[in-house]
Amino acid sequence: MSKARHARARRSTRRVARTLSIAGLGAGITAAGAGAAFATDYQVKAGDTLSEIAAANGTDWHELARINNLQDPNLILIGQTLTLDGVKKSADQSPRVAEKKSETKKKTTKRDREQRTTRSEDRPSSGKANLSGAWAKVADCESSGNPRAVNPAGYYGLFQFDLQTWRSVGGSGNPAKASAAEQLMRAKKLYAQRGASPWPVCGKYLR
Repeated sequence: MSKARHARARRSTRRVARTLSIAGLGAGITAAGAGAAFATDYQVKAGDTLSEIAAANGTDWHELARINNLQDPNLILIGQTLTLDGVKKSADQSPRVAEKKSETKKKTTKRDREQRTTRSEDRPSSGKANLSGAWAKVADCESSGNPRAVNPAGYYGLFQFDLQTWRSVGGSGNPAKASAAEQLMRAKKLYAQRGASPWPVCGKYLR
């Protein structure tokens, strides 16, 4: 074997050794960075409060005070080192959890509001409707002004519609469950079609 070949072999060996050395240095830097990322201590800076430090690390200030044996949580000193090792992470500090709770609260509030509205609409009322003029007199004559009035003979609401007549003017369901405004609107529609004849007695106020 020639000297030239031996020389190349030695250079190749040095190159490999140098590569391994650089790789090892890189691994050392990576390991050092990883160690820094998982630091378990915090040094207090000017303007810091215990609650802010706790919130930034996903825990509660009570827990942070307990771990560090702080007698007065309001008294922390600049440069003081607080340990974060062993603190319990608070699930409530997660923005995602807080967002989900907010969405759930909104949905619950909306559902409760809808349920209250539905119950209010379905609840019979004995109060008088706020009508005026001739129609108020007709309503008072027919039902004493009660939009929920029911006559056992099959007549309903302010103007004592029977179901067939109610449907003929576009109503649906039970007239006594419709709003006073709708009952008045359909009574006027009926009057436009048939005059006062649907109310043989009380229709006199419309003539």
